[in-house]
Amino acid sequence: MQPKSVIIILLSLISLTFIALLAFHQGVYKKHVVNLNDPALIEIVTDASQGGKTRAEMRIDKQGLHLTCQIKAQYQWPFCEIQIKFSARDANGRFLLDQGIDLSNYTQLYMDLAFQGEQADRVRLYIRNFNPLYSNLEKDENSFKLNEVEFSANEFNGGMLLPIKDFNVPSWWLHPRKLPIKQHGVELTNVPLISFASGSEVEEGEITLSIKQMYFRYNLISQQNILFFIIALWLSAAFITLFMMLKNYRLRLYASNKVQKKQKQILKTLKLEKSEMEQLAHRDPLTGLHNRAGISKYLIEYEDKAQKKGAAFSLIFIDIDFFKTINDQYGHNVGDDILVAFSLCIERNIREQDKLARWGGEEFILLSINTDITEAQYLAEKLRNLIAKQSFIKKIKVTASLGVAQMEIGETTDSFFERADNALYQAKSNGRNQVCVAIKP
Repeated sequence: MQPKSVIIILLSLISLTFIALLAFHQGVYKKHVVNLNDPALIEIVTDASQGGKTRAEMRIDKQGLHLTCQIKAQYQWPFCEIQIKFSARDANGRFLLDQGIDLSNYTQLYMDLAFQGEQADRVRLYIRNFNPLYSNLEKDENSFKLNEVEFSANEFNGGMLLPIKDFNVPSWWLHPRKLPIKQHGVELTNVPLISFASGSEVEEGEITLSIKQMYFRYNLISQQNILFFIIALWLSAAFITLFMMLKNYRLRLYASNKVQKKQKQILKTLKLEKSEMEQLAHRDPLTGLHNRAGISKYLIEYEDKAQKKGAAFSLIFIDIDFFKTINDQYGHNVGDDILVAFSLCIERNIREQDKLARWGGEEFILLSINTDITEAQYLAEKLRNLIAKQSFIKKIKVTASLGVAQMEIGETTDSFFERADNALYQAKSNGRNQVCVAIKP
């Protein structure tokens, strides 16, 4: 090893020792910065859901997140709250409130806040925690453990640290749940969201809370570990020297292999992304069926066969009866499950050359080549009977109305679709759960 390299190693050791001593006195912190700039992660909650009249709006700018509330005393306990989500999302973008982040190692919370209004600047901060031992969101949306602290917001104007140990779990939340004593304390193992709320005693009027910056932090390295690091660092000087010699020898080979591997990975990733983008552009994300863009190539192909080669080409419009009522009664999640099961029921009972697509909402279309109007009507009746006999999620019974048309020589696409759509409309007008055949042009 060259003398220059030895000097570099010694200087590096001295620098690392200095940094370690600095860390011994100042601390080395890991931070989790709260995202205040993404409106998709932020939700406003007021007493309006309880019949109150409080109104609120939020604004995001370079200075941070601002919540302005018009407090009204219509409700017994008026409140205004802003929630910031930490939880994961599913494929449809919905928040999975049972899948938060682990903040249990963090010991301090830094906040830079400002409060404007003609009343006391009291603010409540909740850190909600999900634990399957006591949380059941289907039965009780308040089953998140509430880790709470109330304080004067303007104390944090300019920025100040709040110890996590200052949080507590309110007795009104603990009492009805009768948890064992070991579960009474503050818990941050699975945090899906935090929220700022107006104080426990609030008066009518306008208030504005500005959240300029916010992050959790904890010290990564204890003082004992730092001292151990300094001792080990100097004892390892000889091994570091040997390592530098070996590293210089292997560096070029390693760099060459790494570049080749990275290029191959980039190429593979680009191919996968291209395939995924093409799939997403032509498929309905909920059912996996063709969407309007995806079915268009089959429509063009089948029209060409019908107009140039005289092949029988039929179209079936399919619409779920009273689907809005299902959504209103059981919720959109159940409605989505029914759409998926409905599409599977049809897919499993058609031929390979029959192409099914989700046309929009609860409406589907089926393209059938080499199928005349009689055969298409028979297929539509078969599908209608299968759907009516099937029990969907929660044993819900569903029926469908179907409109059938066959393309005539020289007919335009618009006319073809309009006749099938009119037949569907006629089926619904006649009482639903039936098949109607389109009138020839």
